[in-house]
Amino acid sequence: MEKRIGCIGCGNMGGAIMAGLARRGALWEGWGLAAATRTAARLEPLIELGVRPCQSGAEVAKSCRYIVIAVKPYQTDAVLRELAPYLTPDHVVVSVAAGVSMAALRESCGGACAVVRCMPNTPAKVGKGVFGLCLEDPALTPEARDDVQAMFAALGVCVELPESRFTAFSALIGAGPAYVFAMMQGLVQAGATLGFTWAQSREMVAALFEGSALMAARENTPLPQLRDEVCSPGGLTIAGVNALDRAGLNGLLVDAVLAADARGREMER
Repeated sequence: MEKRIGCIGCGNMGGAIMAGLARRGALWEGWGLAAATRTAARLEPLIELGVRPCQSGAEVAKSCRYIVIAVKPYQTDAVLRELAPYLTPDHVVVSVAAGVSMAALRESCGGACAVVRCMPNTPAKVGKGVFGLCLEDPALTPEARDDVQAMFAALGVCVELPESRFTAFSALIGAGPAYVFAMMQGLVQAGATLGFTWAQSREMVAALFEGSALMAARENTPLPQLRDEVCSPGGLTIAGVNALDRAGLNGLLVDAVLAADARGREMER
């Protein structure tokens, strides 16, 4: 079977994954990309990037070895059961559906092929995603494992996890952009209060987060030290940091992640 990557469901996440792979075309030379989705308009920008449109999931399965399932969690079982007659041991099904277990994926596929769970986050849309990968299926060959890791590494950072850690990963990283955007919105609002335009505030705050994140990623300096290096004794920064400490910002962030984790575990049950 030709090494082709196919995607069923090209909404926000499926479309982001396929667009990201298409833009990294040199990496996938000789592979080819294909996709099918219910809303034809979602395929148009992907077609412009070189993704071959398919009329059905069955068509994707007939031509692609790696099949990304990017439909809603409640739709995953039905989609896979429709695909099952076309799946062979050469196929690898990769699901990005939250809360759908490896066991459920294998059952829906009729045990016909290897399955992989992937938990992405929305920065995948700009090639800066963080992907949790569960590669525990014994049917997954070393070659297929390498291919799947390379596929998502092209779109950001990959972290291999046991399935038991997926809810925690979702609470911290999958939901993480929402926490970050909430903090950004607070700073943008403060900028507008200080007299900057909304557009100026957003541009400056986005650059602030980008630069700070790059420092945190590239330097081994502890985060509290990076914070303290900005704070001159008796200066304005330490006054602002003191206000955050009195409000318990760190505790609020921890509570948010733990609340998301608890809700995720409820949903699993």
